[in-house]
Amino acid sequence: MPSAANTVHRSRTRGIKRERESLNSLPSDNEVTSEANRASSREPSTNHSLGSATDTPGMAPPLSYRHSRSDAPTASERAEDTEPLFREVRVIPRMPVPSACPQEEGSFFQESFKDIAKRLKAFNDALGELQQLGVSHDVQLPELVMVGDQSAGKSSLMSGLAQLDLPRSEGTCTRCPLHIRVSMSPEWSCRVWLRKDYTYCPPADGNILESDVTAADPFFPWKKQPTTGVVEFKTMRDNSEIEEVLRWAQIAILNDNKNPALYVPGSGSIASNTPISQEADRTLAKFSPNIVALEIKGPDLPNISFYDMPGIFQNPADARDDYLVSVVTNLSKAYIQHPSAIIMCSMPMNSDAENSSTFGLTRKLGASDRTIGVLTKADLLAPGENHDQWLSIMKGEAHKTGLGYFITSRPQSKSLEELGRWEEAMFVEHSVESWPSDFHQFNNRCGVEKLKTFLSEKLADAFASSLPTIKRKVAGHLQKVNKHLAALPELPDNIELEVESSLMQFSESCRQGIDELIRYGGVLPTAFRDCLLHIKPKFILKDRSDVPLVEISDDDSDAPPPPATTPKRRLGVGQMTPSSKRVRLENSVNISNGHVANIKREDTTSPSSVAAAAVRAKKAKLLPPFADFSSLGSGFRTLAQVRAEITGKMQAGTPDVIPPDVYQGMAIESLRVWEQPLQRYLSATMIQLHGKLGEKLDSSLNGLRKRLIFRETAEHLTCFLKEQLKQTEELAALVYKHETQQLITFQEETFKLYQGYEEQEIEWFRHKMRCQARCPEMLRRPVVWTKLNEEQRQQELKEQEKEKEKLKLGPDAFADEVKVIAYVRGYYRLAAHRFVDRMAQLTLCGMLPEVRKRLDFELRTRLGIRGGNASAAYQRLMEEDAATAQKRERLKAEQEKFVRALETIQALEGNTGLDESIYDTASASMSFLGRDRDVVMEDSQTTSEFASGEA
Repeated sequence: MPSAANTVHRSRTRGIKRERESLNSLPSDNEVTSEANRASSREPSTNHSLGSATDTPGMAPPLSYRHSRSDAPTASERAEDTEPLFREVRVIPRMPVPSACPQEEGSFFQESFKDIAKRLKAFNDALGELQQLGVSHDVQLPELVMVGDQSAGKSSLMSGLAQLDLPRSEGTCTRCPLHIRVSMSPEWSCRVWLRKDYTYCPPADGNILESDVTAADPFFPWKKQPTTGVVEFKTMRDNSEIEEVLRWAQIAILNDNKNPALYVPGSGSIASNTPISQEADRTLAKFSPNIVALEIKGPDLPNISFYDMPGIFQNPADARDDYLVSVVTNLSKAYIQHPSAIIMCSMPMNSDAENSSTFGLTRKLGASDRTIGVLTKADLLAPGENHDQWLSIMKGEAHKTGLGYFITSRPQSKSLEELGRWEEAMFVEHSVESWPSDFHQFNNRCGVEKLKTFLSEKLADAFASSLPTIKRKVAGHLQKVNKHLAALPELPDNIELEVESSLMQFSESCRQGIDELIRYGGVLPTAFRDCLLHIKPKFILKDRSDVPLVEISDDDSDAPPPPATTPKRRLGVGQMTPSSKRVRLENSVNISNGHVANIKREDTTSPSSVAAAAVRAKKAKLLPPFADFSSLGSGFRTLAQVRAEITGKMQAGTPDVIPPDVYQGMAIESLRVWEQPLQRYLSATMIQLHGKLGEKLDSSLNGLRKRLIFRETAEHLTCFLKEQLKQTEELAALVYKHETQQLITFQEETFKLYQGYEEQEIEWFRHKMRCQARCPEMLRRPVVWTKLNEEQRQQELKEQEKEKEKLKLGPDAFADEVKVIAYVRGYYRLAAHRFVDRMAQLTLCGMLPEVRKRLDFELRTRLGIRGGNASAAYQRLMEEDAATAQKRERLKAEQEKFVRALETIQALEGNTGLDESIYDTASASMSFLGRDRDVVMEDSQTTSEFASGEA
């Protein structure tokens, strides 16, 4: 047990011992009557009856009587008395009249005080519990609020009331309210909570002006939250830790944007690694209306609960903090205006009472009748000066308060143990010479110990008086909350079963849907293949002598091209033909083996050629979603550009040897057009998959469409599919990178086959260009190479041989260029087929099976029904929507709060030491607890009697 508590315990024990000696020395009722008669016969002028209660200074009426005054000794007789015969004691009328036996009467008094102490503890414990639950936001609870100006001795007073060495250094515990609840317990402990009713919302620029603090927004930039959040900070068993923990708790509550656990001494990372002074200087906010709450228990501690407000000030050191003047004042105002609050206003005796801003505030707010004045720093009262101001205050003649004044002296240089001895020496033994004797008449109102007793009883009195009303209001709020909860959508009887069955049905239908996509999902890969084959590189197969200019096209008709009078300007090596200089491919022809050849000629026809041209074959467009890629690959190279590229890369001294770089460069360049179609293919696959699973969601959870589970499942499904698409895109991008990085294949037979097809077709088309150039009037045979079978192709080649002989055509001057073009197009076809297969594997063999395997696990994990808090997740998922879920959670929190509050009240009512009389303020029990209601009147009367010499 702390040493300070030992000292206070010894002091209180000595007081109780003297009290008991006085009580046991009292005469019986008969003896009192006899003595009173003799006193009456000796002094006939004394006009008091036996029915009156004794009113010796410092004494209350005898236990059996309460309503009138007894024969009191004269003023001279009082002066001769060294000790009071009977100190202030009042009776519970329902109790039996004390017997005439002195020993029995003494025992009765002892049990009465024990019973009263139990009552005080029960009331104050219950009140503190209700306050901790946050019920005061809904029901007005009696509360003790300590207010005062800065440097008014509030911190020292708070330490004395809590009977702890709480921090009293400047600037400590003044930046947020404290709620301190003290009660008696066999073992000492202290639990600290952070009670958050507000959240910090500063302006974007961080500048806070005085004008921002308004009546509607009194604590700007702190904004009220819809519910109260209570966070347990730390529990201590050693009172030496309390100062450090309190300081860190205040720092935590000022840093509203961080987890309070970071600031817990001994475990929090910030508290463990950063000096407390450094953190105190860089808090997010400089003040908070949120509360640091302490529950302190220990042997011989008083039963009391109170709020300690930050001290009111007028001139902050930093001009940027001027707004805090209004904020701190508004906080004190808010608590002072609580109609059930008992205000404890401190004023230092080393300053003029007229300078107290806080006292003026209580008067302006109409709270004087429920204000207790506490004159602090009595040890600093200037000796030899006129003390009439303070004497008038204590007599109730100036700065009047409804509950009178107390005087305390708590020098900061002394420890808690020393302070107990100091106040006893100053106010009881009068051994401190600097304390004027004029104030000895107010001994019963001097010292923290007397103040604690008064406050504890006053608070318990107020709570007991209002307990029926509090109970009724709590029950009313609980009834309203239950009614609001009942109005929300009905939940199924078995929520877990409903959720599980719905998700199982959805997962199974998803697996079936994905199986269908895998089994019948060849349409999209086939369309992707046709797109890549369609956009293979297209070359213009003529030079200046080959007029008109013609671009290779897979589905061109056999109509002869018209002559052109002016050849088109050729581009440099490696340049692409601008779209404005070429006609876009409009149609395509697909054949059974997937090969699409393109030979497109430029639109340079003349009227004569049009008349002679045969009807062209109708072109087929690419299938969705690749229809807008039809023009890719057009105008890849002209014959002249191919020749220039060969010449430019040819090694000196090696004629007729085509450099490998020519093949490599053109082949790789031709593949780079795949990027956009690839992205379209993957996106289309995911759209197809998402659409299929969306259908399954609609059918499986159709009955829960208005529940939160439907929307959350849809959201998590979309999120999961996006993640899978991203992973597949990354894999596809890697394959694309490999294809466009280097020309490579080990499929030699397949490559030679494709190369032969391309070379045969290009030579056939090249022959047509040369014939048309030699004989423009020659009619074109309506032949499309890609539509000929093998026999027809052989017949077509024989016809070309005849034309060569007839027109005496020599060898083609661009034979090498034709071989290069055939090589590039042959490799393109091989790479395209290989790439399409690889992409189909990524989707049909990779992404879709992965989604099928992981979907159920991912959904359950993301919905929160796989962890330890699954029951709460089931209930949340069955809410109608997010707003309803939040409303239900808020109402449940309110319901729990009011249920616990009602249980606390019922437990107090069921206390074996309490009966219905505790609610009757007219009863003797309440008369005792409420005796201080007329303390001011009685003390004033006693003081005037002393002054006039009347008995």
